[in-house]
Amino acid sequence: MRKNVKLPSKKAPKKPEKENFFFFVKDQGEGAAGVAVIILKFAEIALTTIFALCLGIFAPLCIWFGVEDVDPFYALTAGIWFASSVLYIAGLFVVMFGHSKIASVIHVFAAAGTLATYQGYRRLFAEFPELNNTSGLYMPCLFITVITITIMLLINVPKWIEKRVEKLNEKAPSIFDDE
Repeated sequence: MRKNVKLPSKKAPKKPEKENFFFFVKDQGEGAAGVAVIILKFAEIALTTIFALCLGIFAPLCIWFGVEDVDPFYALTAGIWFASSVLYIAGLFVVMFGHSKIASVIHVFAAAGTLATYQGYRRLFAEFPELNNTSGLYMPCLFITVITITIMLLINVPKWIEKRVEKLNEKAPSIFDDE
């Protein structure tokens, strides 16, 4: 009886490719852009935790529940600050799950709320400029928006360029083909 014997392959077994480090999602750019996106995501987590979660949630709650006779405009301004902070936190989760375009839009709306908060507090403290030191608590949130837009550009601009080059290199249909 003859047995089927497999001879060993002369090719060396392929080594599995080393998988790159990714932070939440794999689509985060390539090369230096990928490293920059990871660093920016860590910076965004830190800024969102400090300025949106801690200060942006707890400060308006302290204003609403800690002060007895709150001016309605002051309470409204604190509400805009609170809503903007919630948008920043939601945008952080969206960008971490790989939807940087959507997160950019969310953070632009949150930045508009931050600027509305700034104008509201400027109006409230127009008579007492020495009391208007709360702008340091919410204005750094604008950097979160800048970071998100930068992440979106680092991830998507190379894709857009690649699609544009492919579109330019497509073969144009010929009028001389006999099909």
